[in-house]
Amino acid sequence: MNFTKADYEAAIAVLGRAEEGKPVGIVNLTDEQVMVLDGVHAVQPTPMPWLETQGEIDKELVGKVALRALLGQGYVVPASRGEGQEVGIDAIPELTGTLVLRRTPQAILSIERVTSLGRHWVFCYLHEGYGILEEEVATSGHHTFSVYPEAFLGERLEKFLDPTSAAIMAGKPRTFTVPEFEAAGPTLPELSEALTVCVLSAVKVNDDMVRNVTVYSGPRGVFTLQGDVRDGVDDHLVLTEVGAGVVRGLPGKLLAA
Repeated sequence: MNFTKADYEAAIAVLGRAEEGKPVGIVNLTDEQVMVLDGVHAVQPTPMPWLETQGEIDKELVGKVALRALLGQGYVVPASRGEGQEVGIDAIPELTGTLVLRRTPQAILSIERVTSLGRHWVFCYLHEGYGILEEEVATSGHHTFSVYPEAFLGERLEKFLDPTSAAIMAGKPRTFTVPEFEAAGPTLPELSEALTVCVLSAVKVNDDMVRNVTVYSGPRGVFTLQGDVRDGVDDHLVLTEVGAGVVRGLPGKLLAA
């Protein structure tokens, strides 16, 4: 994707709206609106839950309908591309800046949360020295974008990872081989009784290594499950009960690893 100087200036302006201690909302979009703005045939970095349940669809037609809605909302306006060229569209700076930030982070943290109500996602795009763009994706196919400082990341995501504030005390880690965990894991009450299960994944630009941690939160506390590399082989899993401080610090630790 090619961005202009004005695009980057819009991105910096969006991050400049971040305030200490709280997320600042930027824009709300639907699956189809994100698709048409980002490129109908572009591979998306996030789930498109509403579009994915529609079966075979005409993406070009769906995109045109979404574009009509964006025009009606005043998010985009027709713009001439020069004599003899097709008419294009220009987006408001908040929208342009958000789309640029979504495609140009130094690192991305994704969280997929599973509950009895279904799946929910949060994507955090880290722009070092400037802040974080967050994209929250609901199963309805709505994408909510907000910005906040890097230092607010842990506090922001703590309730997402542990919505009932079950993290009270820390416990000793337990180590399993993969076969041991596959046999015992489903019967462990601290996991089987969990109300929320969150899979966190972090990746940096120009780094193929993906760092993963699974967080189980429920009536028996909060537990993390992650791989343990021994002799260069990731063939063990470590299950640990953790307190609130660890939950709060986990997102930042994954991004900094």
